[in-house]
Amino acid sequence: MKRKENQPVEMPARTTRKKGPKDSVYIYLTTRAYRNAAGRPTSDEALIGKLAEDGISLIPNQRYFEFFSDTRDAPASVVALGTSAVLLLLARRLGVSALLHEVFGKRGACALTAAAYMADQGCVMAHIGDWCDESFISGGARLDSKGASDLFESISFDERMRFFSAWIPIVTEDDHIAYDVTSLSTYSGGIEDAEWGLSRDGDDLTQINLGMFLGSKKRLPVYYATYQGSVLDKTHLPVMMGSASALGISRVRFVFDRGFVTSTNLDYVSKKHISFITALPSSLKAFKALPGDKEVSAIHSSRNAIEGGLYAMAFDQTVLGQDLAVHLFYSPAKRALEEDGTYARIERLETELSKLVAAKGLPRKYSDLFTIESTGSTVASFVRDYDRIDARLAACGYFALATNDKTLSSKEVLDAYRGKDVIEKAFSGMKNQLDLKRLRTHSGATTDGKLFCGFIALILHMAIREALAQSTETRDKTVGSALRELKKLKRVTYPDGSVHHTVITKSQRLVLEALDITAEELLAANG
Repeated sequence: MKRKENQPVEMPARTTRKKGPKDSVYIYLTTRAYRNAAGRPTSDEALIGKLAEDGISLIPNQRYFEFFSDTRDAPASVVALGTSAVLLLLARRLGVSALLHEVFGKRGACALTAAAYMADQGCVMAHIGDWCDESFISGGARLDSKGASDLFESISFDERMRFFSAWIPIVTEDDHIAYDVTSLSTYSGGIEDAEWGLSRDGDDLTQINLGMFLGSKKRLPVYYATYQGSVLDKTHLPVMMGSASALGISRVRFVFDRGFVTSTNLDYVSKKHISFITALPSSLKAFKALPGDKEVSAIHSSRNAIEGGLYAMAFDQTVLGQDLAVHLFYSPAKRALEEDGTYARIERLETELSKLVAAKGLPRKYSDLFTIESTGSTVASFVRDYDRIDARLAACGYFALATNDKTLSSKEVLDAYRGKDVIEKAFSGMKNQLDLKRLRTHSGATTDGKLFCGFIALILHMAIREALAQSTETRDKTVGSALRELKKLKRVTYPDGSVHHTVITKSQRLVLEALDITAEELLAANG
């Protein structure tokens, strides 16, 4: 039945006006408000009609009826069919729904609603009520912004730990666990752990640190903990490892970044018999000892080729007092890039030096590569220090990984370390797509609960991301673009009780296939 577009209707909330041709005024509905990758407020809009002659009412177009009911001949309800139902189906398949219900009872469904909203719209909770009205939500789980805030505040530490204790065995069996830390900024003065520290995003704000474990094989978040923003990451590692062990993360292999390599940390994992793999910092004496002349002459042998032009050799070596297997890797392609970068740096520094007049207090970046002579306070001359340059070039193309598991081959060590990229993708998704770069909370209790729901949202986000990446048809899609495609699927209910669904497009079908969800499952989930 054709809906009437020429009859004025009441102007909805959340609209903006934009001037059109002549004296016409177009009305746009704000469908989503969020911060972009640069942190600036932005929004998604839909054109729903024109301003009526009375200057108050709306002359709706057909798009209007996708969002609102009209009692004359419009649908009784229009519900976004795809996004929320897909997120809830994934949560059920992963076991998240059952665990939330087991731990939180009826509040578990509300926690999942908050997580689904965050996975779709980000962490600005002001519009969650509108989203619930426009989306498929299981009975009794609708939230508005106040309800979301109350939910966050109600989530206790014991409940979070009970969830992690049950979730960890599901995602850590025979897996490598990547660990890293990021910071989340806040304007609030009411969050106890918010302190000044090293901001990874360059924000001039107090922050909390968030350490997270992710499975490198299943590529899903495992566990997280927060701590004070001023505490150094490498200092907190034993505390994080202790809490993880208490929750059951023990029979796995941990993969760390080089920033966590300290004598204290290596001593801790050794005493606890924790299997690990880490990159060696180039500043360590153990790294500088490699490659020596012996290693350089041996590593280029075809016997040491492992894959993609890479060569590798393993050595038993003492690193910060620990007996480890050090795997030295050499990449000719990496060497070429690093050599080019070294010469470009030398030329740039020469240009800078030629413009300097004060010799006192020259940064070390100059003295590391040049021999500088001065007269009084003036640079008299400078020449390249070829011995130091040659030493730097000799190290190009090499990198080293260390492990206390001497049964692993170089390729196994490399594959496990490469799997650590999952945590970088997770932090990117958390900060950009879920918009958790800034907390937007005012108390420690609300912050803790919101981060927990954000963690559930991140599980759903990563599950979608990995599924899209596995399909040749969808590997170029982002999670956001896939969810936007699914959101166009509508369930339309008319006053006579009849239910109709919009046609599934090819793009939507490919996304559903990548997620291994059939149209029948989706329709059944929506009732």
